[in-house]
Amino acid sequence: MREKTNDLSFEKALRRLEEILRTLDQKDLDLDTSITLFEEGLALIHFCEQKLKEARIKVEVVLKGEKGFYLETLERAKDILKNDNK
Repeated sequence: MREKTNDLSFEKALRRLEEILRTLDQKDLDLDTSITLFEEGLALIHFCEQKLKEARIKVEVVLKGEKGFYLETLERAKDILKNDNK
């Protein structure tokens, strides 16, 4: 993997995933390279899914605040996210 996923933004991870897909579409890749790229792609998919879940929770928190409901803290949102992954 070029960069650790912790150092990536969602957009950079998505661009790298697209690059991996284009590379995997080439027919002249050896098996080891294909597997390495596949593994990197899976890690990026999980990273992007996590970022999207976090964004969804943040939007829900903001909307609850806008509708006059109590505004959950970011820590509470993270707890929800952790329980969502179990």
